[in-house]
Amino acid sequence: MPGISGAQSLLASTSWPSPEAQHKDLEGWKLILLDKRTDLGDNHPETMEAMEKLAWLHYELGDFKSERDLRVAVLEKYQILHGEDDPRTLQAMDYLGSTHRALGQDKEAQEMLELALEKKRKVLGENHPETAGTLSFLALLYQDLGQLNKAQETGMAAVEKHTQLLGEDHPDTLWSMHTLADIYRRLGQFIGAEDQYHIVVEKSIRILGENHPSTLRAMRGLGMTYLASGQLKKTEDLLTVVFDKQKKILGKEHPDTIFTMGHLASTLDQLSAAEELATACLQKHQKICGEDHPQTLWMMGELASIFRKQGQLEYAEELLVTVLEKWRKLFGDAYTNTRWAMNELANLYRSMGKLQAAQELERLIGGQAV
Repeated sequence: MPGISGAQSLLASTSWPSPEAQHKDLEGWKLILLDKRTDLGDNHPETMEAMEKLAWLHYELGDFKSERDLRVAVLEKYQILHGEDDPRTLQAMDYLGSTHRALGQDKEAQEMLELALEKKRKVLGENHPETAGTLSFLALLYQDLGQLNKAQETGMAAVEKHTQLLGEDHPDTLWSMHTLADIYRRLGQFIGAEDQYHIVVEKSIRILGENHPSTLRAMRGLGMTYLASGQLKKTEDLLTVVFDKQKKILGKEHPDTIFTMGHLASTLDQLSAAEELATACLQKHQKICGEDHPQTLWMMGELASIFRKQGQLEYAEELLVTVLEKWRKLFGDAYTNTRWAMNELANLYRSMGKLQAAQELERLIGGQAV
């Protein structure tokens, strides 16, 4: 999540508290919120401030469900107290939309963020940092939805606006540049993605510090670009550094750490070690994110690829069939990840001699490359 408005102090810090310190802080703010509600009432500004602080702490700890519950409550209160078009209400819409995205609730996220953008353009204007922030949120979401050209257009607009309004070294500008680098990678524009990631990593280390979660995410993005372009040794070296730092700084159960763990599994030449790491990662995704979360489904696909390399074709088939069914149910046949799963399963069926099943999937794909 970016550093727009209330999050600036979080992103500007060059040191990051340990998970233990964050949990202690969380419990302390729960008591503060209880006291504020008792002494001042539910609608007092200090009560609202305590609710937003708690939401941020849940976000930092990767507890997006608890964060969502608080974000919903905050938005409802701002709508009642200040109206639908108040800047505080619009910012709360951004944060709730981003939380929906983190939970894999893309439909809810899209409705919330597109409405927020429409209102911000009307209330704040096109050239406002908050409007640019919503563009970055939407660029990420369009990328998730497989709408990559739309994501690129939106992401480029966000970078341009953030640079113009806040400067090249502002944390929000770095965040929007990181978002655009992600989109370049998904589009297969690996040279552009790598160049962009290098800039973001260098600036993040200088401005935020080498151990800041945002810096580590940018390093992971660079590692994922190395992986996509076939630079496996550079990928493994970089992701190992990121993974080790995230375990120490964020904890082993944080979603960021688990996500890096999954990508690291994809780089390992030793397939039994890759299987062990990928299996552990999948179990963590299922527990924390749920069975139908995009990251869970992505990890199932990665584990299926490892099984296939090991010759465990039945296990690979079982996973890919599940992944394909879920992607089709969630997003339909035209979705990028659905088509990827169709292609992978068709190739697997051919290697298993199940030619009719492979041909049926290939007809659905339409003979186009995935």
